[in-house]
Amino acid sequence: MEPSNEADVGPILFDPQQATPEWACSVASRLEQNTWAGVKALAGVLPAATATAILDALGKLLKHEPTLVEVVPGSPAVSVTVVGDTHGQLHDVLEMLRQVGNPSAERLFVFNGDFVDRGAWGLETLMVLACWKLALPRSVVLLRGNHESSTCTALYGFRAELEAKYGKKHYKGVYSSCLKAFAALPLAALIAQATLVLHGGLFRKPASASKQNKTGNKRKRGPARSGKAPLLVGSLDDLRKSGKGGRDPNGAGFTVLATDVLWSDPVATPGVTVNDARGVGLIFGPDVTKQFLEENALRLILRSHEGPDARFKRDDMPSVDSGYALDHTSESGQLMTVFSAPDYPQFQDVAAGERYDNTGAVAVLTAPGYSQPEMKQFRAVLPRPQVEAYYEYQDVPDSDEEIELGAGPGVSDMSASELSLGGPRPSRCV
Repeated sequence: MEPSNEADVGPILFDPQQATPEWACSVASRLEQNTWAGVKALAGVLPAATATAILDALGKLLKHEPTLVEVVPGSPAVSVTVVGDTHGQLHDVLEMLRQVGNPSAERLFVFNGDFVDRGAWGLETLMVLACWKLALPRSVVLLRGNHESSTCTALYGFRAELEAKYGKKHYKGVYSSCLKAFAALPLAALIAQATLVLHGGLFRKPASASKQNKTGNKRKRGPARSGKAPLLVGSLDDLRKSGKGGRDPNGAGFTVLATDVLWSDPVATPGVTVNDARGVGLIFGPDVTKQFLEENALRLILRSHEGPDARFKRDDMPSVDSGYALDHTSESGQLMTVFSAPDYPQFQDVAAGERYDNTGAVAVLTAPGYSQPEMKQFRAVLPRPQVEAYYEYQDVPDSDEEIELGAGPGVSDMSASELSLGGPRPSRCV
């Protein structure tokens, strides 16, 4: 990230008419410097009112974007960089941008969700991405991950982070604006009609409107569990017609497709079924990926969602310790996982020398086909400011356990209108 020419005095200012790349660089530089000043220092640099204004402007912009964003490079000189999970690791995001280059008219970016939670600088990371989106809306695409939801942010630290940084009096307004912006995030991006980017994985074909529980308040097990009908995978047209899932996609009613996109995982075995391990979403094999690629005239699917901790316990799938993995391949194309948070998770209850110590990676797509990614890897930035975790990382469910979606710790003191939660549903915020 290029250093700012702005004097490092006074709070960050926001004028929607002056949201430029230079301003985005300045915000990033100020926020990065401020991480060394302690948690309470953020409110002086980024007041709650300014954070809320930026988030509200972001939400307004995102509301005009479709569920499936189509990215059309304007010339062969244009590249598209796909970034996987970043999880509040601000310093690593900025290091990635230093190495790859900032967004521009010829350097497009797709950020594939999970901007917040687990890491200690979720808000700062979100702010940097929001500022770049506001500065260059056609060059930056922000997609939704499963952590961009009220339940995951209550369980995995983002909500507590906001309270620590802004205090009980001001954090709820910032949090509410975050949730509104999250609900407006698109679910997927189609790059040059060749590559599909989405956070988790493939999705089921929606039931007819008459069969859906439109309230979304009670999760249905559906045809796949009852055995009354086969589970069919949806199409790009289904994705285009879908909503974005609301505040807390839970696998019920109108949120089914969005929930699948955010939570599904590839597996090595053929076929498609419900994802019992996560309690929501699908698992799908290489034959299903091959058929989806063929039926939708695609060559590549890029997804994220699984870090080194998740893959460590899965013998059927390759490691993502290098920041990426080739999960499915056939003559019809490929499915790959891209994970962009190095040395993940930031907080680990392990002895020295036993961390996953993974690298992060991003996928760079170029002409002519935009379907043969060049993987650019980067290491974690060290040293980084010493902070305490905002969630009980020793106690919360890990990658092999379930949580009750909608029943996270500390949710009860937010109003129903702020959280828009349904009843408890088993799921894992991994």
